[in-house]
Amino acid sequence: MNSTATESAITEWVTILGESGVVTGPADLGASTIGTKRLIPAVLRPENQTQISEILKVAQRWHVAVYPVSTGNNWGYGSANPVEDDCVVLDLSQLNQISDFDPEMGVVTVGPGVTQGALRDFLDRHDGDYLVPVTGAGPTCSIVGNALERGYGITPITDHFAAVTKIEAILPDGTLYRTPLSDLGGAEVDGLFKWGLGPYLDGLFSQGNFGVVVNMTIALAPAPDTVTAFFFSLKDDAKLEALVPTVRAVLRSLGGSVVAINLLNSQRMLSMMTPFPEDRAVDGVLPAHEVQNLANRYGVPAWSGVGAIYASKEVASAARRTLRRLLGPVTDRLIFINRRRVNMARTFARMLPGRLATRVLGMADTLSGALEIMHGTPNDVALALAYWRSGTLPQNGQTKNPARDGCGLIWFAPLVPIRGKDVRRYIDMIERICPQYGVNPLITLTTVNDRCFDSTVPLLFDRGDADATALANDCYRALLDAGQKEGFLPYRLNIDAMDTLNNGGSAFPGLASQLKAAVDPNFILAPGRYVHRIKRSEV
Repeated sequence: MNSTATESAITEWVTILGESGVVTGPADLGASTIGTKRLIPAVLRPENQTQISEILKVAQRWHVAVYPVSTGNNWGYGSANPVEDDCVVLDLSQLNQISDFDPEMGVVTVGPGVTQGALRDFLDRHDGDYLVPVTGAGPTCSIVGNALERGYGITPITDHFAAVTKIEAILPDGTLYRTPLSDLGGAEVDGLFKWGLGPYLDGLFSQGNFGVVVNMTIALAPAPDTVTAFFFSLKDDAKLEALVPTVRAVLRSLGGSVVAINLLNSQRMLSMMTPFPEDRAVDGVLPAHEVQNLANRYGVPAWSGVGAIYASKEVASAARRTLRRLLGPVTDRLIFINRRRVNMARTFARMLPGRLATRVLGMADTLSGALEIMHGTPNDVALALAYWRSGTLPQNGQTKNPARDGCGLIWFAPLVPIRGKDVRRYIDMIERICPQYGVNPLITLTTVNDRCFDSTVPLLFDRGDADATALANDCYRALLDAGQKEGFLPYRLNIDAMDTLNNGGSAFPGLASQLKAAVDPNFILAPGRYVHRIKRSEV
């Protein structure tokens, strides 16, 4: 890093943002759940697009790299840390405007600082009868950030980047990018039609480093007449191969009303139900017999499944019949839950004796949290997972923040075909590798369409232990290497794994880098993020 150039750039940025808009010294964004911490010379906090444009012009003039983050809550992938050291973090959390909401068409334009919770509050205030594209990351996470990472959920529009209809971004030279339809005067129809006119360039801003997205228009799923959750279980792990194609059959039969299904192994379910039994672990890993003892104690099957029916009452009734017909023969239990039944369980719990009442109420609260997410209302129920091995749960209603609270979490999120034999190969791979590194194999398989699962495996570790942190990161690398051989590769990468795409023998990295060099010849914007640097002679 050229410290003189950085100091000169910071001086100019203070002129643009004021003293309060530039934080120097120890940056308060440097913690991450993966245990990595970059050297961050400054954090910039712009309030509008004009300031962002001026910031990038200064960065170009002094050749100082900047790294944009939406809210910085990219837990399990690097939080607010850049890919490379010595990048100035561009904190976009103050660009939190919600604009151009069309309640008739169901499209809304949001800035990068708009969180899942903020959008839910906005829709509630403006009679927006639509679902927020929620994730398990919680109410404080950015809508824009998740969509740009091509995140997904279990509400009707599962693919969150697929819901993006229009993007506005500041390019590395400070100019504003808009799609041709908007430039030609068709801003409204541009927000209603994803593909625009001419080459589709919006995709460059997804998992890329070609510009700073300042506005994103997304299509929202309308709230259905009914939302009914369904839960099913499989006691015998050996029957999983028969269940997997049935999941595919459910999605193909009920694609309009059942959009996603989760499968969770017993350890993943136990992580939501009981504190980690440290005294029973061997080198940080629960032996198979201890897992089975806990599963028996809490009534947890080998595999649990969950999904939701989004439909009118008539269609929902027919969907329940179809689910019974398809899932009934290959599962041990299938139940349907809605808000009314959860409230009945709460009422019933008040009549029970102490410990039993506590257990039923706890179950009702968990079900209620899951249902709220299915209804497009974000909450932090799923975020408790990050605290299973380390971290301090916040008290007195304080918001959960795994990076701040000391949690150790790395997400391994590979794609797996919805095919019984492939799922078995994949599970064998996870269960073989994770324990070698002191990591318990917690597995979730979520359908992203009727052909492919995305599996999320949380590598949980004690972040206060340097050896455990190093082992967890080694585990991630081992899973990447094994997954590459087996055909199970992640749909997104953390900041320490971006070199995975730097395959010199492939045309993709070369083309991506040449496109990057064309719009950012000094490589000042998010260097290393999915697209690697190339020498000027290679351009």
